Amino acid sequence: MASKTFDASKLQTFGNAAAGHDGVLSDESGAVVVKPCTAAEITFYESVTASHPDLVPFLPTYMGQLTLSGDQSTVGAAESGTITTADGSVERLHGKKLSTELHIVLENITHGFKKPNVLDLKLGAQLWDDAAKPEKRARLDAVSKVTTSGSLGFRIAGMRTYKGTSAPDVPEDLKEYVESDKEGGYWVYNKMYGRKFSADDVNEGFVSYIFPGSKTEAEQDRAREVLAYFLGEVKDIQEVFEKKESRMYSASILLVYEGDVEEYAKTKQTLRSAQPEEDEDDEANLPKLAAVKMIDFAHATWQSGNGPDENALQGMRSTAKILKDLLDKAQD
Repeated sequence: MASKTFDASKLQTFGNAAAGHDGVLSDESGAVVVKPCTAAEITFYESVTASHPDLVPFLPTYMGQLTLSGDQSTVGAAESGTITTADGSVERLHGKKLSTELHIVLENITHGFKKPNVLDLKLGAQLWDDAAKPEKRARLDAVSKVTTSGSLGFRIAGMRTYKGTSAPDVPEDLKEYVESDKEGGYWVYNKMYGRKFSADDVNEGFVSYIFPGSKTEAEQDRAREVLAYFLGEVKDIQEVFEKKESRMYSASILLVYEGDVEEYAKTKQTLRSAQPEEDEDDEANLPKLAAVKMIDFAHATWQSGNGPDENALQGMRSTAKILKDLLDKAQD
């Protein structure tokens, strides 16, 4: 891995997350995410790089870990994967400092999009690992029982959709679940939004994600293309994990596509005209139409002899079925 250096003073709060914990940061370019993590998550990413190359395309690029010390003035991700900061903390945009905890440095999946529409799908009916205390197990089991986690093996954990240069007001019946970011043009859906769905109506959440606007011809064309891409990627991820002996609790599939319809069309033209012999750096700078990645491996391990992770696979299969149903309808 090539050495990459960041200026710690310019790390800033990451604004494109659809779900997850506070304290996620991004570098000045927006290409990198720095997030609090467990040692288990770093171990999982390192094991994927070393022993599971078939998974690498479906995860964000792992760029190292963040250790906070007082002997360097920059944050640098070198080949060793160690990153240090000057004063043992990072200033967040809203003025609070992160505590000196372990962080992981990853590719920002939303980088390369002008207005990324993001959907976070948390996998599994069982959401706790063996280390979880009884009270945590009971709490998460209760959430699973009354949501699509229990019935389908996944639930919508968060969502961001671009609504145009000035996002409209949120209807009264959605105000409990959605905030309008008028400056950015987004609607931001909280974790409770996904919890209100059952197996019978969860496709409505996907429709709100895929069709955030007025279903113009351009939006319908985009929806067909994006759904076909998402379906192919989710099925590929499923196929790879069906061959693995792993256990992942509260991991997610992250779906992203370009939310600005005009930018989507422009990006298609740009990608068509890109030379196939472009080098890796040029490729990384190209705009994107859509992306699908697995994320959040704080509770992920390899378990040789225990077979595939049917808990997570159920959610992948349910997601693929919904995407296929929506694609079939979009093609009618």
